[in-house]
Amino acid sequence: MKILYIQYANPGAFPVAMRAGRLWRAAGHEVRYLGVDFGGGDPLAIGADLAGDCDWIAYNKLAPLQFAARALSIVRRWKPDCLYVADSMAAFACAPLRTFYRGGIVYHEHDSPVFAESFRLRLQWNARAAMARRADAVVLPNADRGALLARDAGLAPGRAPIIAWNTPARDEVGPPRPAVSAGPVRVVYAGSINVHRVPFAMIEALADVPAVELTLIGYETVSSRGHCARLRALAAERGCAGRLHIRDAMPYHALVEALRDYDATFAALATDAEDINLRFMAGASNKSFDAMGQGLALIVGPGDDWRKMFVDPGYAVACDPADAASIAGAFRRLGADRDAVRAMGEAARQRIASDWAYDAQLAPVTQIMERAGGAAR
Repeated sequence: MKILYIQYANPGAFPVAMRAGRLWRAAGHEVRYLGVDFGGGDPLAIGADLAGDCDWIAYNKLAPLQFAARALSIVRRWKPDCLYVADSMAAFACAPLRTFYRGGIVYHEHDSPVFAESFRLRLQWNARAAMARRADAVVLPNADRGALLARDAGLAPGRAPIIAWNTPARDEVGPPRPAVSAGPVRVVYAGSINVHRVPFAMIEALADVPAVELTLIGYETVSSRGHCARLRALAAERGCAGRLHIRDAMPYHALVEALRDYDATFAALATDAEDINLRFMAGASNKSFDAMGQGLALIVGPGDDWRKMFVDPGYAVACDPADAASIAGAFRRLGADRDAVRAMGEAARQRIASDWAYDAQLAPVTQIMERAGGAAR
């Protein structure tokens, strides 16, 4: 089967996009990518093993038209058996393919668009609904978002989206972690560093719990320049500067290896009622599953979805990321029992290695693609 993965973004910034390609190749399928280069030196680049089969459009004012033309050209020249349309903008730009293409189509929505009143965004919203109705399979990483898309697109009950969490593949799962008997519990946060993702409350909590060390790995966003300096200044003022470490962003696979130096990951993000991607993150959070795959315990948010998926099975503790006392409570629970932290992380690692691996998440989607693509030949 020949698969064309179409995404109006850098597919390298989406670990599951790369995993899917590798899993399909391992199963004997051919894969090509079509993406958009937005510049900026993104460290999450296409892996060397896949880069030779990725077509790019450089972002500019005409990029949507050029993207659509390139997609049409690849379809006519390469004749894929299945199109894997991976976001709402790709669904909008590739609307003509929806009409004439006779092979299999999957619509995978990594990030859901926010409805807005502008003409272009309404067209994009309608295009993703139409693509979802045309697709042989619709895939989302979160059940609540899947239900919303099914409602917005008017999908019949028998065509409910497949929920595939953003988990590591089995061959990405790390080895069991060695026991560490002394020293502080090492908590890591990896991602963009701004006042919403890394609030000052985290430093206040760190100051209150001497048994914890905190490392931040990432980069400041354009709107948060200077936030790292302010975090360091607060840590110095509160007497915990020696337990706060800030490291630069790194490529995805280097980051995954770096996680093995830590005991727990901070994945409790402040929610935004206006952004359904932040409101419904359980299942979609790469950092949670990446950490689990390397044997780290989790610190997650207070929502019921996080509790059911991570806290109740024993992989995580929960806190309110906007409340320093709540974060300190989570830190204190981890710092009080290093052996319990290691047991939480090992249970999480084993869960990823078994039925939560992306191999299992993607399997029902691939089965539909094989049927749809084969029927079109």
